[in-house]
Amino acid sequence: MSKVGMLGSRPARSPMAEMAMGALRVFSGAAGLFLHLTRWICSVPAKLRGVSADLASAPILERKSFRYELNPRSLRQEDHRSLGTHLLVELYGCESRPLERVEHVESALVRAAYVANAHIVSHFFHEFEPYGVSGVVVIEESHFTIHTWPEHRYAAIDLFFCSPNVDTERAMEILREVFKPEAIHVMKVQRGLLGQQPG
Repeated sequence: MSKVGMLGSRPARSPMAEMAMGALRVFSGAAGLFLHLTRWICSVPAKLRGVSADLASAPILERKSFRYELNPRSLRQEDHRSLGTHLLVELYGCESRPLERVEHVESALVRAAYVANAHIVSHFFHEFEPYGVSGVVVIEESHFTIHTWPEHRYAAIDLFFCSPNVDTERAMEILREVFKPEAIHVMKVQRGLLGQQPG
């Protein structure tokens, strides 16, 4: 089975695609575990909108090398000390059907990038058997990625961008509209903090 994206027809199970998808699964799993542990430690409530109603209580945690915020006040890049903003988005209790097929997932993520005013360079998506989809939308400002688990009604999404002009709040509206999650969890990570000393 072959899937066609803007990059053209690709073998369904090429070694390069398997390696890339394996790395994506490992990263998504690690990010999910990190988010679960952090949520448990901080006792952060999950809200349907993905942003806590009690904004004053949303923790901002800063370490020497990076800064992150759970259930952030804003989904936009506002910290000029960083080179990029990375949103780790977890969608729980989604409708299973849109998560199952590449055409639904691809359409949703490409639309999300488009309405966010991101400049799309290319995209590639792959549908797994018996179910699940992984994909990436490469944008000039970095990338949006997704991996779905229809059997668990769950999707892991990364929105990574390096411009204050990318409106990820509008992108999230599309994702909510298509996947209809019961709960959304968001972690906002500032990547490439300027002025950090190596080591």
